[in-house]
Amino acid sequence: MGEDKLKVLKNFDFSQILPLSRARKICELWDRFNQIYLNLKSKNYNPQQFQFEVEDWLEIFLTPDRVISNCIKKGLYSSSAITSYIHVLVNHMSKFMEKHQQWGIKAFSCTPVKKKNHQKINYFFQKTLKDGGGKQKAAIIEILEYENRTLFYLSDDVITSTSKLRKIHI
Repeated sequence: MGEDKLKVLKNFDFSQILPLSRARKICELWDRFNQIYLNLKSKNYNPQQFQFEVEDWLEIFLTPDRVISNCIKKGLYSSSAITSYIHVLVNHMSKFMEKHQQWGIKAFSCTPVKKKNHQKINYFFQKTLKDGGGKQKAAIIEILEYENRTLFYLSDDVITSTSKLRKIHI
């Protein structure tokens, strides 16, 4: 976890499991990512320089396969390997750095979003029908509808319970 992952990426010898040319490319890719990571943690790093480095890293990440003399020289990754994290890193992070430089990037985290997703999935899968039982709605639709109902009741101060009725004996 955490810093241990960085040690592995920094010190792992890819040439033990990959051809030497590919191992060098992957080492260069992860060495540059490590530098981007360190720059990201710095409060005083120039956002424009950061943007340039991230775009350069993405270009290496998306190195295509090439055919040289009927021999395919394997590239690194295709555009389908781009995750939402890479998208944010390349397209939005430098803007965050400019706008929120006084806090540093450590102030931002995906943890609340992941926690909310975890809670909603747990709630949904505690039900017995779990995207079945003759319903026509997909699981994600049911989860979103539940979320919308919850937000409606919270934002409009709707009373969700009634007080217990008292019995009157005559």
